[in-house]
Amino acid sequence: MPQPILLASRRAMLAAGLALPGLARAQATKKATIVLSTSDQDVSYQPYGPYAAQQGWFREAGLDIGIETAPTTGQVIQLVLSGRAQMGQITPDALLLAAQSQPVPIRLFYVIARKQIWGAIVRPDSPLQRFGDFKGKTIGFPANSPAMVAFVDTRMKEEGTAMAEAKEVATGYGVASMEALRNGTIDTFIAWPGLFAAYENAGYAFRRIPDAPWQTGYYGIGLGATDEFIRANPELITQIGRGLARTAVVLKAKPELLVQSFWRSYPTRGPLPGTNRADALKKELNILKATAEQMRIDDLPADFTWGIMEPEVWQRHVKNLLETRLLNKPLDPTLHYTNQFNAAYQQFDRTKDVRG
Repeated sequence: MPQPILLASRRAMLAAGLALPGLARAQATKKATIVLSTSDQDVSYQPYGPYAAQQGWFREAGLDIGIETAPTTGQVIQLVLSGRAQMGQITPDALLLAAQSQPVPIRLFYVIARKQIWGAIVRPDSPLQRFGDFKGKTIGFPANSPAMVAFVDTRMKEEGTAMAEAKEVATGYGVASMEALRNGTIDTFIAWPGLFAAYENAGYAFRRIPDAPWQTGYYGIGLGATDEFIRANPELITQIGRGLARTAVVLKAKPELLVQSFWRSYPTRGPLPGTNRADALKKELNILKATAEQMRIDDLPADFTWGIMEPEVWQRHVKNLLETRLLNKPLDPTLHYTNQFNAAYQQFDRTKDVRG
Protein backbone atom coordinates (compact mmCIF):
# COMPACT_ATOMS: atom_id res chain seq x y z
CA MET A 1 0.00 0.00 0.00
CA PRO A 2 1.56 3.31 -1.01
CA GLN A 3 2.22 5.74 1.80
CA PRO A 4 0.24 9.02 1.77
CA ILE A 5 1.92 11.98 0.14
CA LEU A 6 3.24 14.33 2.80
CA LEU A 7 2.72 18.07 2.99
CA ALA A 8 -0.09 18.16 0.45
CA SER A 9 -0.85 21.71 1.55
CA ARG A 10 2.29 22.76 -0.33
CA ARG A 11 0.22 22.65 -3.52
CA ALA A 12 -1.92 25.52 -2.26
CA MET A 13 1.16 27.43 -1.13
CA LEU A 14 2.81 26.88 -4.47
CA ALA A 15 -0.27 28.09 -6.29
CA ALA A 16 -0.08 31.27 -4.26
CA GLY A 17 3.59 31.58 -5.15
CA LEU A 18 2.71 31.44 -8.83
CA ALA A 19 0.49 34.51 -8.64
CA LEU A 20 3.35 36.92 -9.27
CA PRO A 21 3.02 40.25 -11.09
CA GLY A 22 3.86 40.22 -14.77
CA LEU A 23 3.55 36.48 -15.35
CA ALA A 24 1.39 35.17 -18.17
CA ARG A 25 -1.81 33.72 -16.81
CA ALA A 26 -2.72 31.23 -19.48
CA GLN A 27 -5.55 28.91 -18.49
CA ALA A 28 -4.10 25.63 -17.18
CA THR A 29 -5.34 22.72 -19.25
CA LYS A 30 -3.47 19.75 -17.81
CA LYS A 31 -2.77 18.85 -14.19
CA ALA A 32 0.06 16.68 -12.92
CA THR A 33 2.07 16.22 -9.75
CA ILE A 34 5.80 15.95 -9.14
CA VAL A 35 6.63 14.17 -5.89
CA LEU A 36 10.02 14.87 -4.33
CA SER A 37 11.79 12.31 -2.17
CA THR A 38 12.15 14.17 1.11
CA SER A 39 10.45 14.80 4.43
CA ASP A 40 11.69 18.40 4.41
CA GLN A 41 11.43 20.41 1.21
CA ASP A 42 14.17 22.93 1.92
CA VAL A 43 15.87 25.25 -0.56
CA SER A 44 18.05 22.41 -1.91
CA TYR A 45 15.01 21.04 -3.78
CA GLN A 46 14.40 24.26 -5.73
CA PRO A 47 16.21 22.97 -8.88
CA TYR A 48 14.08 19.80 -9.02
CA GLY A 49 10.88 21.48 -10.26
CA PRO A 50 9.69 23.93 -7.57
CA TYR A 51 11.57 26.95 -8.96
CA ALA A 52 10.23 26.41 -12.47
CA ALA A 53 6.70 26.15 -11.08
CA GLN A 54 7.14 29.24 -8.89
CA GLN A 55 8.29 31.26 -11.91
CA GLY A 56 5.13 30.35 -13.80
CA TRP A 57 6.96 28.56 -16.59
CA PHE A 58 4.70 25.53 -16.43
CA ARG A 59 1.52 27.58 -16.18
CA GLU A 60 2.58 29.62 -19.22
CA ALA A 61 2.70 26.30 -21.11
CA GLY A 62 -0.85 25.42 -20.04
CA LEU A 63 0.16 23.14 -17.17
CA ASP A 64 -0.95 23.00 -13.55
CA ILE A 65 1.96 21.26 -11.81
CA GLY A 66 1.73 20.46 -8.10
CA ILE A 67 4.82 19.84 -5.99
CA GLU A 68 4.42 17.31 -3.18
CA THR A 69 6.73 15.16 -1.05
CA ALA A 70 7.23 11.61 0.25
CA PRO A 71 10.00 10.46 2.61
CA THR A 72 11.75 7.81 0.50
CA THR A 73 12.47 6.98 -3.12
CA GLY A 74 10.68 3.65 -2.64
CA GLN A 75 7.49 5.50 -1.73
CA VAL A 76 7.97 7.86 -4.67
CA ILE A 77 8.15 4.86 -7.02
CA GLN A 78 4.93 3.42 -5.56
CA LEU A 79 3.13 6.75 -5.84
CA VAL A 80 4.13 7.10 -9.51
CA LEU A 81 3.13 3.51 -10.29
CA SER A 82 -0.24 3.98 -8.59
CA GLY A 83 -0.95 7.21 -10.46
CA ARG A 84 -1.22 9.27 -7.28
CA ALA A 85 1.74 11.22 -8.63
CA GLN A 86 2.63 11.44 -12.30
CA MET A 87 6.35 12.24 -11.94
CA GLY A 88 8.83 11.65 -9.17
CA GLN A 89 12.37 12.20 -7.99
CA ILE A 90 14.04 8.79 -8.29
CA THR A 91 17.58 7.46 -8.07
CA PRO A 92 18.77 5.05 -10.79
CA ASP A 93 19.85 2.47 -8.18
CA ALA A 94 16.48 2.46 -6.43
CA LEU A 95 14.69 2.02 -9.75
CA LEU A 96 16.95 -0.84 -10.83
CA LEU A 97 16.61 -2.59 -7.48
CA ALA A 98 12.83 -2.32 -7.62
CA ALA A 99 12.84 -3.81 -11.13
CA GLN A 100 14.74 -6.98 -10.26
CA SER A 101 11.75 -8.77 -8.73
CA GLN A 102 9.08 -7.58 -11.18
CA PRO A 103 8.92 -5.21 -14.16
CA VAL A 104 8.71 -1.54 -13.17
CA PRO A 105 7.46 0.54 -16.14
CA ILE A 106 9.14 3.78 -15.02
CA ARG A 107 11.77 5.71 -16.95
CA LEU A 108 13.91 8.64 -15.94
CA PHE A 109 13.39 11.33 -18.56
CA TYR A 110 15.75 13.90 -17.03
CA VAL A 111 18.82 13.40 -14.84
CA ILE A 112 19.31 16.18 -12.30
CA ALA A 113 22.22 15.16 -10.06
CA ARG A 114 25.12 14.14 -12.29
CA LYS A 115 27.21 12.67 -9.50
CA GLN A 116 26.91 9.89 -6.92
CA ILE A 117 25.47 12.11 -4.20
CA TRP A 118 26.25 10.23 -0.98
CA GLY A 119 29.09 10.89 1.39
CA ALA A 120 30.16 10.34 4.99
CA ILE A 121 30.83 12.67 7.89
CA VAL A 122 32.48 12.01 11.26
CA ARG A 123 33.13 14.01 14.43
CA PRO A 124 35.93 16.60 14.06
CA ASP A 125 38.12 14.68 16.53
CA SER A 126 37.28 11.23 15.16
CA PRO A 127 40.21 8.94 14.30
CA LEU A 128 38.25 7.70 11.27
CA GLN A 129 39.85 8.98 8.08
CA ARG A 130 38.51 6.71 5.34
CA PHE A 131 35.76 4.22 4.64
CA GLY A 132 38.09 1.33 5.46
CA ASP A 133 38.12 2.61 9.05
CA PHE A 134 34.39 1.90 9.39
CA LYS A 135 35.00 -1.80 10.10
CA GLY A 136 33.39 -2.67 13.43
CA LYS A 137 31.79 0.78 13.69
CA THR A 138 28.18 1.96 13.81
CA ILE A 139 27.07 3.72 10.63
CA GLY A 140 24.04 6.01 10.69
CA PHE A 141 21.72 6.50 7.71
CA PRO A 142 18.77 8.91 7.39
CA ALA A 143 16.52 5.91 6.59
CA ASN A 144 16.80 2.29 5.56
CA SER A 145 18.18 2.48 2.00
CA PRO A 146 19.66 -0.48 0.13
CA ALA A 147 21.17 1.87 -2.45
CA MET A 148 22.95 3.94 0.20
CA VAL A 149 24.19 0.77 1.90
CA ALA A 150 25.50 -0.40 -1.49
CA PHE A 151 27.47 2.81 -1.82
CA VAL A 152 29.07 2.37 1.62
CA ASP A 153 29.76 -1.29 0.88
CA THR A 154 31.54 -0.33 -2.34
CA ARG A 155 33.68 2.28 -0.61
CA MET A 156 34.55 -0.14 2.22
CA LYS A 157 35.39 -3.00 -0.14
CA GLU A 158 37.84 -0.74 -1.96
CA GLU A 159 39.78 -0.74 1.31
CA GLY A 160 39.57 -4.41 2.24
CA THR A 161 36.46 -4.56 4.39
CA ALA A 162 32.68 -4.52 3.84
CA MET A 163 29.38 -3.21 5.18
CA ALA A 164 28.74 -6.64 6.69
CA GLU A 165 31.53 -5.89 9.16
CA ALA A 166 29.79 -2.75 10.46
CA LYS A 167 26.48 -1.99 12.17
CA GLU A 168 23.73 -0.12 10.32
CA VAL A 169 21.36 2.26 12.15
CA ALA A 170 18.56 4.49 10.79
CA THR A 171 18.80 7.81 12.65
CA GLY A 172 16.45 10.06 10.65
CA TYR A 173 16.75 13.27 8.65
CA GLY A 174 16.61 15.73 11.53
CA VAL A 175 19.01 16.86 14.21
CA ALA A 176 18.67 13.50 15.98
CA SER A 177 21.27 12.19 13.52
CA MET A 178 23.75 14.91 14.43
CA GLU A 179 23.10 14.39 18.12
CA ALA A 180 23.75 10.68 17.64
CA LEU A 181 27.03 11.51 15.92
CA ARG A 182 27.98 14.06 18.55
CA ASN A 183 27.34 11.76 21.52
CA GLY A 184 28.94 8.71 19.95
CA THR A 185 25.81 6.63 19.36
CA ILE A 186 27.00 6.40 15.76
CA ASP A 187 30.56 6.73 14.48
CA THR A 188 29.72 8.14 11.07
CA PHE A 189 26.66 9.42 9.24
CA ILE A 190 25.88 8.86 5.55
CA ALA A 191 23.85 11.45 3.63
CA TRP A 192 24.25 14.05 0.88
CA PRO A 193 25.86 17.51 0.77
CA GLY A 194 22.61 19.46 0.98
CA LEU A 195 21.75 17.81 4.29
CA PHE A 196 25.30 18.27 5.54
CA ALA A 197 25.08 21.97 4.70
CA ALA A 198 21.83 22.30 6.64
CA TYR A 199 23.49 20.71 9.69
CA GLU A 200 26.46 23.02 9.27
CA ASN A 201 24.09 26.01 9.19
CA ALA A 202 22.52 24.72 12.42
CA GLY A 203 25.92 24.93 14.12
CA TYR A 204 27.01 21.28 14.12
CA ALA A 205 30.71 20.58 13.63
CA PHE A 206 31.89 17.58 11.65
CA ARG A 207 34.51 16.49 9.16
CA ARG A 208 33.76 15.13 5.69
CA ILE A 209 35.40 11.93 4.45
CA PRO A 210 36.67 12.76 0.91
CA ASP A 211 34.61 11.58 -2.05
CA ALA A 212 36.02 8.94 -4.37
CA PRO A 213 37.00 10.20 -7.85
CA TRP A 214 34.70 7.63 -9.45
CA GLN A 215 31.60 9.24 -7.93
CA THR A 216 31.35 11.63 -10.88
CA GLY A 217 30.80 8.57 -13.07
CA TYR A 218 27.36 7.83 -11.61
CA TYR A 219 24.02 9.59 -11.49
CA GLY A 220 22.40 10.67 -8.26
CA ILE A 221 18.84 11.82 -8.91
CA GLY A 222 16.53 12.04 -11.89
CA LEU A 223 12.90 12.76 -12.64
CA GLY A 224 10.88 9.78 -13.82
CA ALA A 225 7.39 8.82 -14.98
CA THR A 226 5.65 5.69 -16.21
CA ASP A 227 6.06 4.64 -19.83
CA GLU A 228 2.31 5.10 -20.29
CA PHE A 229 2.34 8.66 -18.96
CA ILE A 230 5.37 9.62 -21.08
CA ARG A 231 3.77 8.23 -24.25
CA ALA A 232 0.49 10.02 -23.55
CA ASN A 233 2.03 13.36 -22.55
CA PRO A 234 5.09 14.17 -24.68
CA GLU A 235 4.48 17.94 -24.59
CA LEU A 236 4.10 17.93 -20.80
CA ILE A 237 7.33 15.97 -20.40
CA THR A 238 9.07 18.42 -22.73
CA GLN A 239 7.88 21.41 -20.72
CA ILE A 240 8.93 19.84 -17.40
CA GLY A 241 12.40 19.04 -18.74
CA ARG A 242 12.72 22.51 -20.26
CA GLY A 243 11.78 24.04 -16.90
CA LEU A 244 14.49 22.03 -15.18
CA ALA A 245 17.05 23.01 -17.81
CA ARG A 246 16.12 26.68 -17.45
CA THR A 247 16.51 26.34 -13.69
CA ALA A 248 19.99 24.87 -14.11
CA VAL A 249 21.01 27.92 -16.15
CA VAL A 250 19.68 30.28 -13.45
CA LEU A 251 21.39 28.26 -10.72
CA LYS A 252 24.70 28.59 -12.53
CA ALA A 253 24.38 32.34 -13.10
CA LYS A 254 22.34 33.72 -10.17
CA PRO A 255 21.64 31.15 -7.43
CA GLU A 256 20.28 33.87 -5.16
CA LEU A 257 17.19 34.03 -7.41
CA LEU A 258 16.27 30.48 -6.36
CA VAL A 259 16.57 31.42 -2.69
CA GLN A 260 14.45 34.55 -3.07
CA SER A 261 11.76 32.58 -4.91
CA PHE A 262 11.82 29.94 -2.15
CA TRP A 263 11.25 32.59 0.51
CA ARG A 264 8.36 34.13 -1.45
CA SER A 265 6.70 30.76 -1.98
CA TYR A 266 7.24 29.47 1.57
CA PRO A 267 7.24 32.59 3.78
CA THR A 268 7.60 30.58 6.97
CA ARG A 269 10.98 29.35 5.71
CA GLY A 270 12.29 32.86 5.08
CA PRO A 271 14.12 35.19 7.45
CA LEU A 272 12.16 36.13 10.56
CA PRO A 273 11.51 39.81 11.25
CA GLY A 274 14.54 41.37 12.86
CA THR A 275 16.98 38.75 11.61
CA ASN A 276 19.90 39.55 9.36
CA ARG A 277 18.68 38.88 5.83
CA ALA A 278 22.21 38.77 4.42
CA ASP A 279 23.21 36.08 6.91
CA ALA A 280 20.06 34.10 6.12
CA LEU A 281 20.82 34.33 2.39
CA LYS A 282 24.38 33.14 3.00
CA LYS A 283 23.12 30.05 4.83
CA GLU A 284 20.58 29.21 2.14
CA LEU A 285 23.21 29.63 -0.57
CA ASN A 286 25.44 27.25 1.39
CA ILE A 287 22.76 24.57 1.08
CA LEU A 288 22.05 25.39 -2.57
CA LYS A 289 25.78 25.29 -3.38
CA ALA A 290 25.87 21.69 -2.17
CA THR A 291 23.01 20.82 -4.52
CA ALA A 292 24.75 22.59 -7.42
CA GLU A 293 27.86 20.53 -6.72
CA GLN A 294 25.91 17.31 -7.14
CA MET A 295 24.37 18.67 -10.35
CA ARG A 296 27.92 19.55 -11.48
CA ILE A 297 26.66 23.02 -12.31
CA ASP A 298 30.09 24.62 -12.05
CA ASP A 299 31.91 21.74 -13.79
CA LEU A 300 29.85 21.93 -16.96
CA PRO A 301 29.62 24.74 -19.54
CA ALA A 302 26.70 27.17 -19.66
CA ASP A 303 25.51 25.62 -22.94
CA PHE A 304 25.57 22.06 -21.58
CA THR A 305 22.74 19.75 -22.66
CA TRP A 306 21.09 19.63 -19.25
CA GLY A 307 19.19 16.44 -18.45
CA ILE A 308 20.96 14.15 -20.92
CA MET A 309 21.97 10.62 -19.87
CA GLU A 310 24.85 8.48 -21.11
CA PRO A 311 24.34 4.72 -21.69
CA GLU A 312 27.73 3.85 -20.18
CA VAL A 313 26.78 5.48 -16.88
CA TRP A 314 23.62 3.42 -16.61
CA GLN A 315 25.62 0.28 -17.41
CA ARG A 316 28.00 1.24 -14.63
CA HIS A 317 25.09 1.39 -12.19
CA VAL A 318 24.01 -2.12 -13.13
CA LYS A 319 27.56 -3.45 -12.88
CA ASN A 320 28.08 -1.94 -9.44
CA LEU A 321 24.80 -3.31 -8.08
CA LEU A 322 25.69 -6.76 -9.39
CA GLU A 323 29.15 -6.60 -7.83
CA THR A 324 27.72 -5.58 -4.46
CA ARG A 325 25.14 -8.40 -4.79
CA LEU A 326 22.20 -6.10 -4.29
CA LEU A 327 21.09 -6.90 -7.82
CA ASN A 328 20.57 -10.62 -8.31
CA LYS A 329 20.46 -10.62 -12.11
CA PRO A 330 21.58 -8.42 -15.01
CA LEU A 331 19.02 -5.85 -16.14
CA ASP A 332 18.67 -3.85 -19.34
CA PRO A 333 19.02 -0.21 -18.21
CA THR A 334 17.65 1.11 -21.51
CA LEU A 335 14.21 0.12 -20.18
CA HIS A 336 14.57 2.71 -17.44
CA TYR A 337 15.66 5.93 -19.11
CA THR A 338 15.03 7.97 -22.24
CA ASN A 339 16.76 10.86 -23.99
CA GLN A 340 13.86 11.20 -26.42
CA PHE A 341 12.96 14.75 -25.42
CA ASN A 342 16.36 16.08 -24.48
CA ALA A 343 16.94 18.24 -27.55
CA ALA A 344 13.58 19.90 -26.97
CA TYR A 345 14.49 20.70 -23.36
CA GLN A 346 17.25 22.99 -24.59
CA GLN A 347 15.01 25.17 -26.76
CA PHE A 348 14.93 28.36 -24.70
CA ASP A 349 16.78 31.66 -24.42
CA ARG A 350 19.66 31.00 -22.02
CA THR A 351 20.01 34.66 -21.14
CA LYS A 352 16.37 35.67 -20.62
CA ASP A 353 15.83 34.27 -17.12
CA VAL A 354 18.94 35.85 -15.62
CA ARG A 355 18.78 39.32 -17.14
CA GLY A 356 18.69 42.27 -14.80
